[in-house]
Amino acid sequence: MSLKTTILLSCALFFYLNSIAQDKAYFNQTELGFLYGKGSEQWDGSKENRIDVSFITFHGVRITKNHVIGFSTGLDQYNQLSIIPLALGWRGFLGKTGKPNVFAGLDIGGGSALLEKKEENEWSKSWYEGGYLVSPSFGASFPAKKGKSALTLSFAYKRQQISQFVGTFLPPGSPSIPTDLLPPGFSTFTENDFLFRSFVFRAGLLF
Repeated sequence: MSLKTTILLSCALFFYLNSIAQDKAYFNQTELGFLYGKGSEQWDGSKENRIDVSFITFHGVRITKNHVIGFSTGLDQYNQLSIIPLALGWRGFLGKTGKPNVFAGLDIGGGSALLEKKEENEWSKSWYEGGYLVSPSFGASFPAKKGKSALTLSFAYKRQQISQFVGTFLPPGSPSIPTDLLPPGFSTFTENDFLFRSFVFRAGLLF
């Protein structure tokens, strides 16, 4: 599923959720936590451990008593990179109403590097793009004594792709290089792909 498709489906689902919110079928789960994994490879081939911040908000609709479908977004920090996740998701619950529940979830989509600044001068240009993500999760919810909110503790695995593009412009007046390997206007072009695998620990609220 492409990032553009995920965005379009998420927008359609968002408007659908708004239309049924008055029927009290709306569901929200918002959590804050951290990502634990390996950082970029060092000069000697080793990888240092990293601990980064993760924020997620999931908006959905209950299709049955124990099953929710929706979409999620938020903010994930990978070393110095800020990625906005955009994914379609599912949450499933096991337990009685008003009692502690266990739940599982799955988010599939992409990431946006909208917050990352593009670097450009007269000689070159570089930028980041977020790629495919998948994140299964499980956890437990503990309902409040009053109201319909609940405290959540969850654990997840997240696989996020990120790409860096660096290109050198052709000198002014130079003819384009006839090749399918280079975008128009570039004399050199490099793509560096990064794959971040993280264990995610979060706490938050659902209602």
